[in-house]
Amino acid sequence: MSTPQQPPRRRRIAGESKPGAPAARPPVKKAAKKLPTRPKPAAQPAQSARTTAPPPPPPPPAATPRRTEPRRPETETRPESEPSERRRRLDLSAVRGNGRLTALVVLAVAALAFGGWFGWQGWNDWRGDDVVESHEAAADAAATSAETIFTYRYDRLDEHLEDAQDTMTASFAKKFETISPALNDLAPQRKIQVRASTRDAAPLECGSECSTDEASVLVFLDQARLADGSKDPTVFGNRIQLDMVKQDGTWLVNEIKAL
Repeated sequence: MSTPQQPPRRRRIAGESKPGAPAARPPVKKAAKKLPTRPKPAAQPAQSARTTAPPPPPPPPAATPRRTEPRRPETETRPESEPSERRRRLDLSAVRGNGRLTALVVLAVAALAFGGWFGWQGWNDWRGDDVVESHEAAADAAATSAETIFTYRYDRLDEHLEDAQDTMTASFAKKFETISPALNDLAPQRKIQVRASTRDAAPLECGSECSTDEASVLVFLDQARLADGSKDPTVFGNRIQLDMVKQDGTWLVNEIKAL
């Protein structure tokens, strides 16, 4: 005999009561307690809700009364310490006039000073150029005179003396003549022949004593000498100073110094 099949068991949903059990009662709601009500605040005007009115401006300061002096009568004279308006104008005019006069005097003095300085400078420049040209001419004359004075032959001493004295002042020519006897004794004995050649000549600095009629010239002189029948000359280098003086437009030797 077969047993009856039971229906499959259904899974119970959460909260669901078992079959055959009494139904659950619904929960009883408790009455809510009434709270006491507060009175609503009275409505305020819209202007005082969030914004405040600006404070009124401060009252203007009271004007201080200006002190007025009593008017003087026309017959009353002002004290001497208080100059009148007319006197002030006269004083100002005098000051301005004196200022203009002073400015004119200063400008006149400055013009004279500058004019004198430029004139003196121009004179110095002109005089300086003239001195330079004169001293250059003296240097050329000294170079030629040195060659004439220091070139001689044992058999032409008289001619040499005359040519040398032509390049000299009268006073120095007499002084140079005193040297001739020694040269006349030595040169013929050894048959000395000397030829001088100027390598360079330049005027020396004259400082504050510059003159267009006087100059000192430095001369570098070479002398080729033959003696005792020699055919090969011996050359000597000399350095001498010639003091030149300008007479009648010609530069003449006034002194010779060995350096």
